[in-house]
Amino acid sequence: MILDIDAGNTRIKWRALSAGGERLVGASVQGENAFAEISRLLPGPVQRVRAACVRNPLFRTALTDYAMASWGVLPEFAQSRERVGAVSNAYVEASHLGVDRWLAILAAYERVRGACCVLDAGSALTLDFVARGGQHEGGYIVPGLSQQRAALLEGTNIPLVESGQWGEVVPGASTVTAIHHGILAMFVQWIAAEYRSREQMDMRWLVTGGDADVLVDALMRQGVCCTQVPELVLEGLSIALP
Repeated sequence: MILDIDAGNTRIKWRALSAGGERLVGASVQGENAFAEISRLLPGPVQRVRAACVRNPLFRTALTDYAMASWGVLPEFAQSRERVGAVSNAYVEASHLGVDRWLAILAAYERVRGACCVLDAGSALTLDFVARGGQHEGGYIVPGLSQQRAALLEGTNIPLVESGQWGEVVPGASTVTAIHHGILAMFVQWIAAEYRSREQMDMRWLVTGGDADVLVDALMRQGVCCTQVPELVLEGLSIALP
């Protein structure tokens, strides 16, 4: 069995695959007992561990120690490269592109085999554009929905707002709704403008990340045709580390 791990800034997403590539189980976890929780849910012994990690080196060390102690397996960590197959990295220093973005790009192009945009809605929200022939054309990085909210609250005297509904882009009738609707509207208007500027390119839009469901719903209502792919980064692991 192959264990794939996507260690983002907030959550650890994972899935287990059979030797033939069939998905057996998957979930997301948080906290100090993440490895033990994953191990508890696995349906069998692990022969291989592939990982994407944007966390600090301590996480890599902890995962390596746990994998060796529990399964006798040394994890393989994906890295951003200049090229994999038809996909070329836009960065002059290829390794400086976040590995999660790189893996999502690889997986998106594998799915589409043509021009595509990858929108990853996590702690940071990223947009990456790939041309028809596989050339990565660069992208954008901005704070994600929750980070935007945290930045607003940190710099103002607005009372702490930790939760609320992101689903609407109409003006809010309370401070809570005004914050959530305003942040979402800002994202949707920007992304919709990017989408419309590329409508003639026959570009497919794929969305992943923890807030993907919120954005896909809001974008579709604004006429942005996009597809949610929850395990896009994990899919990229099998391409980068076949």
